Amino acid sequence: MRKLSLALVLLVACTGGPHYTWIEATDAGADAGADAGADIDGGPPEPPPPIASCVALPHTCGATGDGDCCESPTVSAGAYFRSYDLAGDAQSGDMNYPATVSSFRLDKYEVTVGRFRAFVADGQGTQAKHPATGAGTHAKIPGSGWQASWNTDLAVNTAELVAGLKCFGEPFYWHTWTDAPGANENRPINCVTWYEAMAFCVWDGGRLATEAEWNYAATGAEQQRAYAWSSPAGSLTLDNAHASVDCLGNGIPFPDCTMADLAPVGAKSPGDGRWGHSDLTGNVFEWTLDWFAPYKSSCADCANLSVASQRVFRGGSWYDFAQDARTGLRGRGDPVQRNMQYGIRCARNAP
Repeated sequence: MRKLSLALVLLVACTGGPHYTWIEATDAGADAGADAGADIDGGPPEPPPPIASCVALPHTCGATGDGDCCESPTVSAGAYFRSYDLAGDAQSGDMNYPATVSSFRLDKYEVTVGRFRAFVADGQGTQAKHPATGAGTHAKIPGSGWQASWNTDLAVNTAELVAGLKCFGEPFYWHTWTDAPGANENRPINCVTWYEAMAFCVWDGGRLATEAEWNYAATGAEQQRAYAWSSPAGSLTLDNAHASVDCLGNGIPFPDCTMADLAPVGAKSPGDGRWGHSDLTGNVFEWTLDWFAPYKSSCADCANLSVASQRVFRGGSWYDFAQDARTGLRGRGDPVQRNMQYGIRCARNAP
């Protein structure tokens, strides 16, 4: 049995569980978000600034190898049911958890080794060079940015960070980081903690997506897709052309896995989602903003900010079973843990 399969749970109606608080949009937060993109002279909003991790990178991502690795499409606002899909089987969840999501931007690709290398080269992701308090705040969720108490959860220095990116040499762990640029530059960075994921996205001009935002983008909003590409929405068609999952194939540990199972980002374009996002299923799990807790009945631009023991990740991975990669399935992990399945995708406030 794979190490993380037991951590993935399908959301069904829950009672009890730990106390938690959902932080939702306030009128003040909504007004601030609206005003942020407006031009005082009534003209169009200013274009977003260049994304830091791609300033010096050539366009080498995607299926044809010539895409902007920092492309960040807008996900339009709408409503859906969290952790629900139209496949109509035992994993499909239910319609007990409606949510609305405002427009936001979500990076098309998972963060690559090349992008993360720029972060490391800048000395970021360490206790000496951490995000500013409050940085990376969701425009409609006060208190969702970086907290000073997290500084000590980062590596002491760059050498310690780089050692961590190799999963500390754990046996049988495939890490994509290399000390010098090489063949993995367009593969997703892995072995990152939640704190490093958040720090990277803040440095890169963005933030982590809320769990609700991530699920919304993957399920295609009201389409409620079983996989990000499902057409019709309940289709469970999944093969190697759509996603990199289940590298073990026949279930025998390790021999069937190779670094090639961690595909360059965007290489499997038939698996792109409604708004053009790649690898929402497979390759690496993607950390989200939220602490793990049962859902409440409804949600509007919300995130679970009440401290718990685990953070939510989404999307299935190259090493995980295909059936564990549905859009409605949640994963959870210790935010300081490193694993070859943990990666990053950044979100950005809508302009």
